[in-house]
Amino acid sequence: MEQNKTGKYLKYAIGEILLVVLGILIALQINNWNEERKNRNKEQSILKNLQTDFKANIYNVDKTYNSFLEAYEASANLLEIISSNSTINGSEIEYLLDEIINKTMSLDMNTGSINEMLNTGSINLIRDNNLKKQLSNWSYFETDTQDDVVIYRDYLFDFFIPSLTNKALLRKMEVPDFFEEDLKLQIISKSNFKIDYNKTIRTMEFENELYNNTLNYMYTLNSYKVFKNYLTDTLKLIESNIND
Repeated sequence: MEQNKTGKYLKYAIGEILLVVLGILIALQINNWNEERKNRNKEQSILKNLQTDFKANIYNVDKTYNSFLEAYEASANLLEIISSNSTINGSEIEYLLDEIINKTMSLDMNTGSINEMLNTGSINLIRDNNLKKQLSNWSYFETDTQDDVVIYRDYLFDFFIPSLTNKALLRKMEVPDFFEEDLKLQIISKSNFKIDYNKTIRTMEFENELYNNTLNYMYTLNSYKVFKNYLTDTLKLIESNIND
């Protein structure tokens, strides 16, 4: 009888243990489901924020690219004028120099969502390995683009514009139109000096300076093109992972 009681108690204890273990496993599974659901919600939130920023960045790159393209074309046209035999029109030269110096825009990037994702490690919430790899390359493409812009700006402002001091009438150029209208500053009158552009810009020295500046535009345009391709490809991956 004692043995029968022991057997019953043993079976009962084992049953109780199994029920407890099963309860724990179910609780863990429910907890895992809840965590997975939370992670998927976070992933969707990250993707939607990235989608908004990448769309804005593509638009900004397009605008900046087009401004550089206009400046490049002005620089290329000025090179053609230098190498031609026709009489130089001073107004045309001043217009082209204005396009070269003042036409380009700075690239403003929306980096909040991607920087937060990379800095907090939440990139690991993204399940698509191809997308994760694309997003990990963000710093490379952004830095590579900015490096070419820095080279262009350094040459333009530190060398090319100062080289125009005795070659062009900068005061005859238009004041940049990005200044706020309500500054109410005194209007700057045009220069009264005369200059013979046939002599000042038709030199091998200036042609070389202008040619280097034109090449800098080409490098920058190429960088913006590569960067836009990266942004566009990444945006497609982002959108393919967003739940409708």
